[in-house]
Amino acid sequence: MTYKLYDILGVSRDASQDEIKKAYKKLAFQYHPDKNPNNPDAANKFREISNACDVLTDDESRRKYDQLGDEDYNNGGGGGGHHEANMHEVFERMFGRGGDPFGGDPFFGGFRNRGAGGSGGAGGGRCNDILKGFNVTLEDVYFGINKNLHLKITHHCKKCNKTCEGCNGNGMRQQIIQMGPFTQIMQSQCNNCQGTGVCMKASKDCKDCKGEGKYEEENLCNLSIPKGFEDGVKTVFNNLGEQPKKNNQAPGNLILELKVQDHPLFTRKGNDLQYKVTVTLTESILGKDITIPYFDDTIRININQFGIINPSKQYIIKNRGLPIMNTDKKGHMIIEFTIQYPKLETDEIKNLTSVLQKAFKY
Repeated sequence: MTYKLYDILGVSRDASQDEIKKAYKKLAFQYHPDKNPNNPDAANKFREISNACDVLTDDESRRKYDQLGDEDYNNGGGGGGHHEANMHEVFERMFGRGGDPFGGDPFFGGFRNRGAGGSGGAGGGRCNDILKGFNVTLEDVYFGINKNLHLKITHHCKKCNKTCEGCNGNGMRQQIIQMGPFTQIMQSQCNNCQGTGVCMKASKDCKDCKGEGKYEEENLCNLSIPKGFEDGVKTVFNNLGEQPKKNNQAPGNLILELKVQDHPLFTRKGNDLQYKVTVTLTESILGKDITIPYFDDTIRININQFGIINPSKQYIIKNRGLPIMNTDKKGHMIIEFTIQYPKLETDEIKNLTSVLQKAFKY
């Protein structure tokens, strides 16, 4: 009897719920479709870990799975045949309703819509998602983020947006043409509402929108973001995207795409940090005390521990980079040196400098 769902998540059969959830979160970041566009292998892997998490985090389904194993469970013994979880629902459930485990500050760029069922027509369904940029700092990546965020959402006033009388809210008008024994029905977009099914009849006396037809509402949302997140990840706030004009529509989601801003001291290389230091020729040979501000700490070293400095070489201070997500480990600090050579005033100095440069192939 096999139990592949545990292997998919990389946990043992006696793993606790916390261990299963932690394993899922780690893999979800690695294989999420937003992080791996146009990669079918990553999409399939994300589907697999979602299915595994969905079964193993439910006590009843896990009990049945442990009794039946892969073959009998997927053949109907677990109830309902082959299991196929809703990947997005599993992701939202694991990271909490209201967003993924990422966030940032402040906003950048403008809104742009991303279709998700669409609200452009007059029918029901879900309104469009809204994608918006969100700036974060390297300090946010190092410490993680846990803070409240005030989000302003634009609502359409239901009191002032009325169902179009010309098309009865369908967005389309029908014209019946009788051609002898044949009847032809022609459909065209309603000119009265431009196909939306809604007409605005705003009143300045409206207490909600003051005659504007729409109004803003502030929402307080919490961002809880783990250390070590990557640039370009997205976080979802459910129901805070495009808002419906009609009662039979559901709101879309607000999607924030995080952008890690450039840092004045460090350049990010994955989980490593690159730091550049300029020294004189004498200091490169005899050494020099340097101080590196490192987030909540200060790194103090004398570069003579590296020996004579070679400007074409990188020097590493271990475990002084960025946190590696969902672990207690960190990347490394990579130091690159630039050497300031003295002004060439004598043949002796010229010859010495030439020898040193050739020795270092610089």
